[in-house]
Amino acid sequence: MRYLGSKTLLLEQIYDLIKEYREGIFCDPFGGIGTVGSYMKKKDFHVITGDILNFAHFFQYTLIERSAESDFTKLYQALQINSKEQFENLMNRSVVNDGWLIKEYSEQRRFFTKDNAKRIQGCINLIQEWYSEELITDNGRKVLVASLINSFDKVANTAGTYYGYLKQFDRRALKEFRFAMLPVARGKTSYSLKADAIELVSNCKCDVLYLDPPYNERNYARYYHLPETIAAGVVPVPSGKSGVFRLEGEKTSEYNKKNHALEAFKELIDHADAKCIIFHYTDYGLIRIEDAQKVLSSYGTVEKECYFNSKGYSTSSHERKENKHHIIKVCR
Repeated sequence: MRYLGSKTLLLEQIYDLIKEYREGIFCDPFGGIGTVGSYMKKKDFHVITGDILNFAHFFQYTLIERSAESDFTKLYQALQINSKEQFENLMNRSVVNDGWLIKEYSEQRRFFTKDNAKRIQGCINLIQEWYSEELITDNGRKVLVASLINSFDKVANTAGTYYGYLKQFDRRALKEFRFAMLPVARGKTSYSLKADAIELVSNCKCDVLYLDPPYNERNYARYYHLPETIAAGVVPVPSGKSGVFRLEGEKTSEYNKKNHALEAFKELIDHADAKCIIFHYTDYGLIRIEDAQKVLSSYGTVEKECYFNSKGYSTSSHERKENKHHIIKVCR
């Protein structure tokens, strides 16, 4: 799935900094959709990961905590099927003609073509029906919803988030929606929690603490409102051009607040209990790199600082730009 701040292109570089701790505990309290955590699990770490968003937690459970293919025996028996391939075919044959996603995010807002919206809505309906009938467990629902979100993101008519849609249907949006199950990441026993960073760090003694907090004031719950709504299992009442629906109890990270980010970071470091901290940030973030270095120096010895350029995007000018990113390694 396309995700703000995803570190897909930097996984090997991050691993090279921490491979001496392999087979230890890797804690990622800003785990997002599990890109870094699932990679480290495959590299033989025990992974503990967290996030405050429902759909991000669903991805983390599916890609990190899950240690084998999910048990859908009860559902398969009810459907009279016996394989993942048959299940995926069934999901891809599910088409309905009306529903909230079709109306709000295809007819009124061009997030999906009408044909794809009908297929996605069909999948949403089936998962909710099976959950209501107790044919799938809470964890089974997490796997199916995360797989659905990952699948429809491939045909979403967006520039990468759900805060807006493109005026004309992009080439990827014109492709046919295909539901596919997310794979299992094999490795050591790992866990995922729906929790904020301070809660997770305060209760996690680890070998490596990987900190990749939000850089700016973008509220991820708004930018990914559609995946978050589907994970919550509610029928939304969208508003505005982007159809944003605000869930009850929606949280904004302290790291998205200019006057709070640094203090939140200091508090997090005060509660850390790790042999090594990897801090991953950018030069245009709400926390100045110089301030972060000072906080981290109070924890341990700065062993390495890496700098690299990464493509950024300006929503005001719609032009690509280069951003300088930093990785700071601190050890006790």
